[in-house]
Amino acid sequence: MSKQRAPGWWYPWIFVAFFAVIITVNGIMMFFAFDSWTGLETKDHYLKGLAYDRNVEASRAQKALGWTVKLDVDVLETVDLQRKVAYKASFLDHDQKPVSALKAHVFFVRPTSEGLDVDETADQVSDGQISGELVLSVPGQWDARIHVESMGRQYQHVERVVIK
Repeated sequence: MSKQRAPGWWYPWIFVAFFAVIITVNGIMMFFAFDSWTGLETKDHYLKGLAYDRNVEASRAQKALGWTVKLDVDVLETVDLQRKVAYKASFLDHDQKPVSALKAHVFFVRPTSEGLDVDETADQVSDGQISGELVLSVPGQWDARIHVESMGRQYQHVERVVIK
């Protein structure tokens, strides 16, 4: 007497195979997501969202100042991947006169990687001019952010620079 399988015995295995494929594909996608994550995130994103209206108003106030900024960044020294750079920024008011009494802070932010950012207080070398030197850990694209205060007026300049 031979035992035959019932017709459709393999139907439950279709469901098992379906879920095995789904789990495998999701596992592969999770691997690539974690493997390619740069670690960048917005800190305090909720609080920054709440401050949106204040930031828009500050942007309008900054435009009303009519200041113009010229930023120069030059590579002084190269050691392996590190670059010692000198920066100089000139600030002119709406009458094209140098802005006096500058207090400045400079940030060089790597837009594609975390943990490489550099920030320091900038020195005012003359009316309307700040300068300084700093060491960047890798060449490539950087966002130079300069926060300036002069007699209670706030100004922020952001410029993308390429360090070779």
